[in-house]
Amino acid sequence: MKYRVSVITVLVFTISLWSVGAFAAGLSDGLVGYWPLDGKGKDESGNGHDAALEQGAKWTNDGWMGGALAVDGAGAHAVVDSNFKLVTTAITVVARINGWKTIDWSGIVVGRSPTTFWMGVAANNTLTYVWNNNHATTWNWQGAPKIPQDKWALVAIAIEADKATSYIYHREDGKLDSAENKIPHIEQTVMNLKFGWDECCGARYFKGIIDEVMIYDRTLSADEIKMLAATGLPVESQGKLAVTWGTLKRD
Repeated sequence: MKYRVSVITVLVFTISLWSVGAFAAGLSDGLVGYWPLDGKGKDESGNGHDAALEQGAKWTNDGWMGGALAVDGAGAHAVVDSNFKLVTTAITVVARINGWKTIDWSGIVVGRSPTTFWMGVAANNTLTYVWNNNHATTWNWQGAPKIPQDKWALVAIAIEADKATSYIYHREDGKLDSAENKIPHIEQTVMNLKFGWDECCGARYFKGIIDEVMIYDRTLSADEIKMLAATGLPVESQGKLAVTWGTLKRD
């Protein structure tokens, strides 16, 4: 009997290790930018596109997961290395936030020129996005979930060929809100990234805390978003992700 128990224990332990390893690899797949923002702007994806503080942005210890980026809504933001460039038809952009807009269309994660990706607080306080060469069917989409004001939430926009999904995970109760914008999406270039500001049209600054920004060159599922929200990227992935040199391209 003791022998059987030992064998079962070993098997369960082995299966558990295999499951953790498989899960870790899954959440790391397609990760092309990862900024923990824990007191430094290093891109931990391995691609080397670090972020720098601008105009009064500061580090804070009051993040969701350790340190984070504090922006004052009056000009503070972070700028990602200008060599970051992703050409894709599928993308997921993720961030943990605790704050609010200073004006409508305040940016959380934004890349402009030559085309625009934008994730932020829309005029109706929802989490929406810009794609399709700044077409109104993206930024003027009215059906996205509302962002909680001055409360921790993980926000994500996942774009694919035939739809985009807006996700908001509320840390307070573990609820995941989502909505789909079912329209076609074209290939675009994402570059010139900033955290906490949309430089397009004046003072579109976010005010509060931004933590754990991640960019994938694929569309994450709702289950993956929930796991990222609850546990973050597995420790196993940090410092062990594939390095992609030059322009990133999603076929």
